[in-house]
Amino acid sequence: MKNIWLKRTVVGLLLIGLGVLLSFAFFMQWVKRYPMDYDPKNIDYVLWKHGLNQNMNLDHALGAMTHDTWAVNLVKGLSKEELKDRFGNIRTLSEARPYDQYCNTINAVGELGIHPAGKEVIFLRDSDWMVILDSGKAVDLVLCKGY
Repeated sequence: MKNIWLKRTVVGLLLIGLGVLLSFAFFMQWVKRYPMDYDPKNIDYVLWKHGLNQNMNLDHALGAMTHDTWAVNLVKGLSKEELKDRFGNIRTLSEARPYDQYCNTINAVGELGIHPAGKEVIFLRDSDWMVILDSGKAVDLVLCKGY
């Protein structure tokens, strides 16, 4: 009876050790495969996206957002102050570059309407990311490029 308990304990510990070793190997492979912090699969960006990395280069994070499938989820529902806390600084429409101000009036297919009446826009840092605010909360995110 004591012998069976000892064998089960040893097998259990070996399986736990194997799990830890495989997890570590997977993690190291992930870190090596995506070394650049402007890649949305990079561990620094993934941790920042979930609020776990306060040391992320915010300009690189904005660059990674261009390839992030659900970048809008990073801003949706946030107020101006919360956006400022998350991205460092924001620019109003009047502070934006002329190119970005033009983005405010025309969307990717050339139709008027990105900035519907009653909605405010701001820009994240010195990037081309435009956040549309409705009643003080972010409702959409638009990358202003290619106009």
